[in-house]
Amino acid sequence: MFDIKIDSNNYKPKYVYTRVVFFVLFLTATSYSQNRDIPVEVLGGNRAFTHQMYMTKYMHDKSRFGYFGYLRYESPYAKFEESSILGQSLFFYDVAGLISVGGGGYATNSGFVPQIAIAYSKAIRSFSFLAFAAVEPIKSPNGEIFTIMTYNPTISKNENWKLFMQFIGSLNFNLKGNGYNTASQYLRLGLENNGWQFGIGTDLIQISTTNDFSANTGLFIRRLL
Repeated sequence: MFDIKIDSNNYKPKYVYTRVVFFVLFLTATSYSQNRDIPVEVLGGNRAFTHQMYMTKYMHDKSRFGYFGYLRYESPYAKFEESSILGQSLFFYDVAGLISVGGGGYATNSGFVPQIAIAYSKAIRSFSFLAFAAVEPIKSPNGEIFTIMTYNPTISKNENWKLFMQFIGSLNFNLKGNGYNTASQYLRLGLENNGWQFGIGTDLIQISTTNDFSANTGLFIRRLL
């Protein structure tokens, strides 16, 4: 996945349309939600303000059809014009056990990039794991590996307080051996109380084409919708 740089001088209506389509798809999928389990987060870091939300949903408890959506926005304090937005939607079908296959894609300023993916998910007590590998069938095909790992055990006798630890990672690379395109790691460590999660977060992003590396560390707060 690639962050979308917002350039006010070259911002075209078709890009707005693409983002609107992704946002509508995301909201449509949330209509199947019966529980408050869509994390919506903001982070105020030393370099930028970020907002992200994601969800994994099925149409109903016995359905094999699922949806994964991820939205992320980042706005640097010093250069607002370099704000970035990322939107991804994938529709899955469970084929065997905890393995799913599906397709979808993500939006960039150049348009829509399709993806074909295979996913694996597992939840054991306080630990949950989601990972998928995707192929982008474009002229110079890319691959992506995306992972979310969360550890959320109870730490108080009345079960009101929980520890919250999370890792979200993504690696996008060229399948013709041209190396990786982008890599990102989002780390969270904090507490949970009555559905609120808060603590310290660090976002690390590497872009190989420009040799850029950025780190953004600060406080986060999130709520389940």
